[in-house]
Amino acid sequence: MLPKIAELKFKTNEQKEMDMRGRSFLFDFEKGEFVLRNGNTVLADEIESIQIWIEKVLLTEKYKYNIYKRDDGKEYGVMLQDLIIGTNYPRAFVEAEIRREIKNELTKHPRILSISNFSIDKRNPELYVSFKVNLVSGNNFDKKMII
Repeated sequence: MLPKIAELKFKTNEQKEMDMRGRSFLFDFEKGEFVLRNGNTVLADEIESIQIWIEKVLLTEKYKYNIYKRDDGKEYGVMLQDLIIGTNYPRAFVEAEIRREIKNELTKHPRILSISNFSIDKRNPELYVSFKVNLVSGNNFDKKMII
């Protein structure tokens, strides 16, 4: 009689990638602090962690802070400040550039397939954006933000 051989499980590339990214914890951007339950930080699920990453990217102006500078040219954040504040460009041009910048930066995430259904409303000095995030997994979610 032969011994029973255990089933081996191998990590897929997606699982390896998630392991490399580490864990993400829920963050309340309005309060500016991590979400706590019973005194402990709360682990974010896949979609929550992507939403947190999106907020961080869209709230970080690219090239403004040296901490995000990288030697490989893959800086973190977006370049929206010049488009939002004090611009004399036509509104259609500004909105097209905002869409382009957001799509380009967010689709760098390996789990984001595309960004669609954009809505932009500029109310000085704030920019209200909403869009649909389409994930590689087939899931999607709507995201609304004030930048």
